[in-house]
Amino acid sequence: MTRTPERFLELLASRDFEGLAAIVAPQARARFLLPHGFEEHEGRDAVVGRIQSWFASASVFALISSSADTVGDRHRLSWRFEVVRDGTRREVIEQLAFLDLGPDAIQQLDLLCSGFQADSRSAAEGSDHRFDAGTLGCADGLAQEFRRRLGEVPVGESISVLVRDPAAKEDLPALARMLGQSVTSVEAYGDGRLEIKVERIK
Repeated sequence: MTRTPERFLELLASRDFEGLAAIVAPQARARFLLPHGFEEHEGRDAVVGRIQSWFASASVFALISSSADTVGDRHRLSWRFEVVRDGTRREVIEQLAFLDLGPDAIQQLDLLCSGFQADSRSAAEGSDHRFDAGTLGCADGLAQEFRRRLGEVPVGESISVLVRDPAAKEDLPALARMLGQSVTSVEAYGDGRLEIKVERIK
């Protein structure tokens, strides 16, 4: 089970809750210290279900940073995600967890949560339109949809495009420049997605 903590992070970052359940013991226990107070959950379904309730519906979900270490026999994990839950507002959430492992699964999970906090970058950036392309790739309509979305952005404002297609790292900025727009940033996230920010200048 040496990779279980790292696997927990991988599955959480990809929102693979079924996979997450597979590495949690049927009788697992969890203690969560959340902004509104303390919660205890017992059983795999209850523990994983509570985690799923925080993140499953987010339209944007990107791993910003994470760490893994040990404290004696306990495994210490931390992660920070960028999320959009309401379709417009960018938030961040950070959690710190300690795991106890059994012979083949996680037996105990103790977690401290920051709660969903407004991302300070959103306020600093002003008007910023977002387009989560999902699994759409350059070969099946991403370029056309990007042009359409860009056309809806007022001159002087920006659009941030979240893509999973690796080819988009080169293709989408090249298309934006060909259209006379300014590519202001290209950022890679730990879950394999790219965020490409384009300012409409004409």
